[in-house]
Amino acid sequence: MTGKGKAGDHPHIGIAIAASGLMALGLAAGLVILKLMARLDSLLAGMFVPRGITAPIISLNPWILWTATALLAFALPAAILNIPDTWRRSLVWIATFVLTLTWGPVLMLASQKPEIGVAVIAVLWSGFCAMFYAHSHVLPADKTTSKKTTDGSR
Repeated sequence: MTGKGKAGDHPHIGIAIAASGLMALGLAAGLVILKLMARLDSLLAGMFVPRGITAPIISLNPWILWTATALLAFALPAAILNIPDTWRRSLVWIATFVLTLTWGPVLMLASQKPEIGVAVIAVLWSGFCAMFYAHSHVLPADKTTSKKTTDGSR
């Protein structure tokens, strides 16, 4: 698309949320299959393990990791696509990314390996897809914001 759709167009937010979440999970799964996620996990572990402390050897349960990742992959686009204004969407995306990164030190305190690369990639990609969709379409949240400012009721 070259620009935002007409004001009368109805964007398909549900389809966009599902597509963003599925693409993020697919990308994360593909990186696991290609064994690139192990490199990212070791890079993140190097950032979170303090010097002089032995790295934990207990791995996080994959069911917990993938369930939390799926929740983030679908919840983040749902939130982004229902928030008006680009700066607010960006703030939600950045805050979610930072909170996802903070799983690492928490897992270290619980003596678990900080294998959170899957969640980090899913948050980055689903947020990117949602931001791209929001930039390319006029969303209902944007319509209500512009209506309030033109009516002077804000």
